[in-house]
Amino acid sequence: MKKTVILLIALTLSTFVMAQEKTKIKEVGLTFRNLDEFGFGYKIGKEQSLWRFNTIFLSGMNEDRNSDKAFNDSDSQQFGLSFSAGKEYRKLITENLEYRYGLDLSFGYNHSKENNGSTTDPSKRKSNLFTPGLNLVFGLNYIISDQLILGAEVLPYLKYTFGQTSEERRIPEYSNKVDHSDIRYGFDSSSVLLSLAYRF
Repeated sequence: MKKTVILLIALTLSTFVMAQEKTKIKEVGLTFRNLDEFGFGYKIGKEQSLWRFNTIFLSGMNEDRNSDKAFNDSDSQQFGLSFSAGKEYRKLITENLEYRYGLDLSFGYNHSKENNGSTTDPSKRKSNLFTPGLNLVFGLNYIISDQLILGAEVLPYLKYTFGQTSEERRIPEYSNKVDHSDIRYGFDSSSVLLSLAYRF
């Protein structure tokens, strides 16, 4: 009797877990902004309500400039990364078209560094900027097939940037630090996000 009860509980739990899994969908895909910035997106949830996570590599550069003239040598680095997480809701418009809306919290980081090896004017400049923000989400999904989805969305934003830039010179000796703080809001071309996702 005890084994039968344990077996029934196990079957009930497995049926419940399988039923819950059927209501879950997962999507993974590529995202594009301005056709030159790309990233990755992941969504999980029910058909009408999903958690969304996006990561976009904004920029990256490492450059060395070497000249026959030693006083012209310099190097610079730049790196940027942003990610967001939020919730989106979907409504079916037609069989292959969905309307989606929601809200994202975002965070961005940008680092730049430049060394000027000039013998006449050597200098160093370094900047670290942090940008938390809030995005509204309004978009459409075109369902190409059961697994493939093409999406487009606009993201009106509110962002706060803070950080510091430091600069040093040796001839004449000089150093300075600038604290950054600004608030930006609006909607522009960088607020449009395209995506191609695979659903499983």
